[in-house]
Amino acid sequence: MGPNACRKILLPVIEGLVILGEHSQAAQFYPLIGELMDTGAVVLWSSSHLTQTIAGIAAAAARQGGPAEEHFQIALQQAESFPHILEQAEIRRFHAMMLIDRSGVGDRDKAQTLLNEALQSYERIGMPRHVEMTQTLLARAAER
Repeated sequence: MGPNACRKILLPVIEGLVILGEHSQAAQFYPLIGELMDTGAVVLWSSSHLTQTIAGIAAAAARQGGPAEEHFQIALQQAESFPHILEQAEIRRFHAMMLIDRSGVGDRDKAQTLLNEALQSYERIGMPRHVEMTQTLLARAAER
């Protein structure tokens, strides 16, 4: 499989592994997403996510909170500049997942804020499954 084919499947593979709870496997791809971003790629036609979003997901899976937050912040700025409403919600949801897992000082409060913002977007767009997933995450964020 050539490098272009690998790039096409890299983004959905990382997202899928994280959604399935296979964080250690997703974390292994973090260096590759870095290489992809070094090429200047912002988004690939084969993915609905920005490369920075996927980098944030992969960094979070690798338990690299600082880099994950940086990737999520850059991705959110990019998504707001386009504007890409769905991606903004997705970034907030994945960022919140990382914060809930990390559970540092203030992380759960910040996660709740991000999830409430994502929830409003999912409701406005009409994505009931994402509304449900976000409500489940909100319940997890509220657990102390």
